[in-house]
Amino acid sequence: MSKEKKLPTENYKGTRDFYPDDMRFREWMFRIMKKTVKLFGYEEYDAPLIESFDLYKAKTGEEIVGRQLYDFIDKGKRHVAVRPEMTPTLARMVASKNRDLPKPIRWFSIPNLWRYEAPGHGRLREHWQLNVDIFGINSYRAELEIIQLACEILFAFKAPKNSFKVKISHRKILTGFLKNTLKLDEAYEQAVAKLLDKKNKISKEEFEKDISVLLKNPAEDLKLVYSYLESNFETLDNFSGIDSEVISETKKLFSELKSLGLDECIEFDPSIIRGFDYYTGFIFEVFDTNPENKRSLYGGGRYDNLIGLFSNEELSGIGFGLGDVTLENFLKSHNLIPEIKKHNTIFIPLLDEKLFPNTLEVANILRKNNISVDLTLEDKQKLGKQISIAEKKGYRYLLVLGEEEASSKKIKLKDLIKREEKEINLENLIKEVESLFV
Repeated sequence: MSKEKKLPTENYKGTRDFYPDDMRFREWMFRIMKKTVKLFGYEEYDAPLIESFDLYKAKTGEEIVGRQLYDFIDKGKRHVAVRPEMTPTLARMVASKNRDLPKPIRWFSIPNLWRYEAPGHGRLREHWQLNVDIFGINSYRAELEIIQLACEILFAFKAPKNSFKVKISHRKILTGFLKNTLKLDEAYEQAVAKLLDKKNKISKEEFEKDISVLLKNPAEDLKLVYSYLESNFETLDNFSGIDSEVISETKKLFSELKSLGLDECIEFDPSIIRGFDYYTGFIFEVFDTNPENKRSLYGGGRYDNLIGLFSNEELSGIGFGLGDVTLENFLKSHNLIPEIKKHNTIFIPLLDEKLFPNTLEVANILRKNNISVDLTLEDKQKLGKQISIAEKKGYRYLLVLGEEEASSKKIKLKDLIKREEKEINLENLIKEVESLFV
């Protein structure tokens, strides 16, 4: 008789299994991110994993909808999709209650997102992403807060200031250059912007070949393009048609960011594009400075009329998204991941079957006081073996209850790291254990 074929144990390509150790790490990351954004007054929201396909067709880029969207027809004959990003859902939610929501709106979420794309370094088909947005503030002070928060998140993970660089520009600076300096037709503006965006990912020859066919005077205009990409606040005035008010506002933003002590972390970079057809104001991107992981970590910018698809009302916002995969790579590249062990769980071995009611009573007392307990349920293992299991699980503290301790209303507390033990009275148990986790 042939053996039954077993199912493979591999997970779906581009996804991850999260074993308990992985979950501890993930929850540690999420906990720090949530704590940081809440300090700035942001409130958490969430929404369904599945939305109408039409929502993404109208609100998401062509590349995602055409090639990366997980979509299907449900049993009710509705065309639906698994969310590839959170912004369309956010727009729908805000539009639904816009008049009732006090402004400014400060919201954040850490949604699970899906895109069908080739997995690679820092890129998977499934990931989680911190989304942070503020709506209803038209002043650049919203950018000030968002960029400061983007930095503070990394600082919360003990990242030094020189470990990352926030590169900042403004959509209208680029538009002014394309429209008024290069005098491009509107139909060519987006194509040139996309080429500028991928300039560092292709060869110089390929870049010049592709952009030359879009320029009116390739020989002269190409010089202007390179000059623009290397420009700074002082040289921006050399280009005709860039709004001086926008330049002035950008300088103010940098001045206030520097007053917050972020001058080492920020840099003006006119080559930052970030979704030419999506962002309408300031744009920024955070880069890892480690040569082994020198890549974009996350970014964001200002977008006007977030809710335009759903309402005639207008609402401007600014935000960013930070993926858990790129954050993990950053933390690893700078050795910022601490040892995450289960030191806040007490392990109680079982020395004898007849002592099980006593150990269960101790465990229940601890649990009622919000102290986690891992209790041995069988007495078939020697104490040494149970201690070995506790060490493998990452526990530090044990409570050992033998016949002598049970009769004298005492219990032994063992520290597996310091290799120390002491006897404590059961009436002082909670006080003694709580002091371990201060």
